[in-house]
Amino acid sequence: MTKTIRNITILLLILTALLFVLGCAGSSAELLAEDYKAMNNENLLRYYYTLNDEIERQEKQSGPQFGIGIGGFGHGGHHGGVGGGVGVSTGESGYTADDLRARRIDVRMELKRRGITP
Repeated sequence: MTKTIRNITILLLILTALLFVLGCAGSSAELLAEDYKAMNNENLLRYYYTLNDEIERQEKQSGPQFGIGIGGFGHGGHHGGVGGGVGVSTGESGYTADDLRARRIDVRMELKRRGITP
């Protein structure tokens, strides 16, 4: 019974870590997918400030990224087993604050073109 509880606990940890990572990475990707040129002036200004907030969030993000894995070991039979592990990484999520800064420059130029000062 303890083996089942351990496996369920490992599975729950994996699902929690996956949701955490997807939640953090999705924000930048969604921002960069926006078509800012099609926005009205009010939404463009909001978008500009949202970019600023996301850049600040990424620059202040000091927490590491977590990875969890499970696997089997042993030669089978009664000598085999299941193990789990947790890894810590400082890897990138695909979109960086630099990508967002480049978009913010483009948005600032569009605001200037429209005669709006943020």
